[in-house]
Amino acid sequence: MIIDCHTHAYPIEIVTNPRKWALTHNELHWANLVAPTDRPSIQGWSNLDSMLTTMDSAGVDKAVLLAWYWEHESTCRWHNAAIAEWIQAAPERLIAFAAITPNSNVIDQLETAKALGFRGVGELHLGVQKFDAANPHWQAMANWCVDNDWPINCHATETAGHDHPGSIPTPLQEFVRMAEATPALKLILAHWGGGLAFFEQNPRLRKRLRNVYYDTAASPLLYEMRVFRQMIELVGIDKLLFGSDYPLRLYPQSQKTPEMIRYIEHIRESAGLNAVELAKLLGDNCKRMLKLD
Repeated sequence: MIIDCHTHAYPIEIVTNPRKWALTHNELHWANLVAPTDRPSIQGWSNLDSMLTTMDSAGVDKAVLLAWYWEHESTCRWHNAAIAEWIQAAPERLIAFAAITPNSNVIDQLETAKALGFRGVGELHLGVQKFDAANPHWQAMANWCVDNDWPINCHATETAGHDHPGSIPTPLQEFVRMAEATPALKLILAHWGGGLAFFEQNPRLRKRLRNVYYDTAASPLLYEMRVFRQMIELVGIDKLLFGSDYPLRLYPQSQKTPEMIRYIEHIRESAGLNAVELAKLLGDNCKRMLKLD
């Protein structure tokens, strides 16, 4: 089984004119990141039919639909309602994580998402949504997620590297504090965790991060393929989750439309993983974490 644990689905209103929509709804980070005026965008788009076709062509059995880290609760609720239509149409193929704003209404947001059939939270962004480990609304959400066995996926920006237009830092120490405050929380750090995995070489820190996972989303845009082997050596294969960041165009110089198959083939051919490691990365780890049949 192949499970893509990091994909996105966007309502047609966003796809039609993403910048105009973002400015109208005061989602300014989205406008700058996804629909800039000073450079080409690598963001791709899909609808339900094209996503399922893409999954079929790549041999992907299931995909986790992540919502976005919106700046306003109203946008989060609107996006969740749209994603709910996708998972209701293809319940055997799609699993949904909810857009949540950590504020005074956080429990109602979570309960509403649960009633819609969601199974987790994310993608969240500490810098964009302006919360940290000390935020009481974050802690309320973390406790609720433990009680309901929901993972939380957080965007993690690499602490050093080339500049990304629209990139906003996510301090790694905050992720450590989150893991320390709620040890039973399943915390997924996107984009290889922004470098946090290196510090798991500290035995004390490794114990605190025992329920922290790292996904591979957007890796071709960030790292060489040897990052897979190096991450296995740092944290072990059981903590790694395959994610593509679909419909982002991971190979923008040659890729005109969103796809999954090229990245999967790239991993199989160039990451240096054996059959057991590939199976765990591409699906078994996510299946275990989400307790899928």
